[in-house]
Amino acid sequence: MNAKANDVACTLHDRFLRECRHLTEIRKEMKKHSDAYFRYCDLRVERERVSALIVKIHGVLGKFSPPVTPEMATEISPRPLVSDETRLDLKIWEVLELFLASIEGKASVREFQDFLSFMDLDATSQAIESAVKVHPELFETQMEGREKFLKLKTARGVQ
Repeated sequence: MNAKANDVACTLHDRFLRECRHLTEIRKEMKKHSDAYFRYCDLRVERERVSALIVKIHGVLGKFSPPVTPEMATEISPRPLVSDETRLDLKIWEVLELFLASIEGKASVREFQDFLSFMDLDATSQAIESAVKVHPELFETQMEGREKFLKLKTARGVQ
């Protein structure tokens, strides 16, 4: 075996051992930081959920929505917060979910329609009934006498 080949083999041998130690160090450091990394991931998901909720609430409130700073508006959504545009994207079931979560109880279809009217929104009784039927995982109905009441199925609040 020539000297150069032996030197290269020795160098590779040493590098192999060094890289194995380095890999162990990487694994240890990753383990040390994993809680922070997973917390970061969880916070990123939570930020997106809260931003989406704020956009929905802004759309429902419309002209009654409080002003936000330009910095907060950018934090909430990459596109401008324009309640009229947001309203076009809202589904009646989303508004109903926000409404029911806000009253923490039950409401009649008429009470929900009164709220919609107050917010300059509109939906027929049939549209509301359809929204409830299409989302049985969210809503339930309860009859009291001749009046039908709408409730959130769980007290989980708006997601």
